[in-house]
Amino acid sequence: MKHKFIIAASLAAILSVSVFALSVSAATTSSSQTAVESSTDNNKKCGQNKKEKVAEPENAIGKDKAKAAALKEAGVSEDKAEKIKARVKKLEDGTVVYKVGITSGDTYYSVKINALTGAVVDKKVQSAEEHEASKPHGRHEKKEKVAEPENAIGKDKAKATALKEAGIAEDKAEKIKSRVTKLDDGTVVYKVSFTSGDKYYSVKINALTGAVAEKKVQSAEEHASLKAHGKGDSAKTTDSTENAKS
Repeated sequence: MKHKFIIAASLAAILSVSVFALSVSAATTSSSQTAVESSTDNNKKCGQNKKEKVAEPENAIGKDKAKAAALKEAGVSEDKAEKIKARVKKLEDGTVVYKVGITSGDTYYSVKINALTGAVVDKKVQSAEEHEASKPHGRHEKKEKVAEPENAIGKDKAKATALKEAGIAEDKAEKIKSRVTKLDDGTVVYKVSFTSGDKYYSVKINALTGAVAEKKVQSAEEHASLKAHGKGDSAKTTDSTENAKS
């Protein structure tokens, strides 16, 4: 009888340990699954705003023609467009288009041009301020509006100086942007940025003297990546001439 009791007690102990082990295993599996699901969710969230890279069709009209068509549709002359961007995109129905973004004054235009036919597929117009605010993750901080000095050299001269400083011909520069901003010491400058090949250039030109105040150069890919994370021009540069004296 005593032996039967000992055997029963041993079986009960083994059963208890097995149940505990199963419980721990289930908890571990559940925790691992939750971690995987959480990681997957985070990856999905991070990738939500990533733009799918679409190849430009072999017989496409080209970005220059698409930009010209978009400007015509918007009724904006090229010299009045402060920012012009064009990228290849695919619509839900599979149509490949150029999405051209234009900023002129306080208005932003988004025009989609069929990459093969050059026809206007879609056009949207909104205030530039509203457009900036609608960008995902607020990655573009609201820029303080700085007035252009009365006796400033003008954006055209600033762009020409920036291109000369970078050693880039105007027809080799893409996505040229120019805006008036203020340095920490109060100096008003034109911040001119553009890409050429696989390089991104940001040149600050003194608005009164035309002297180069700062120049930064980095890979276009690195700039795009940093911009997506809200870092923009704070990136480490391959070439920099800061606070140059006139």
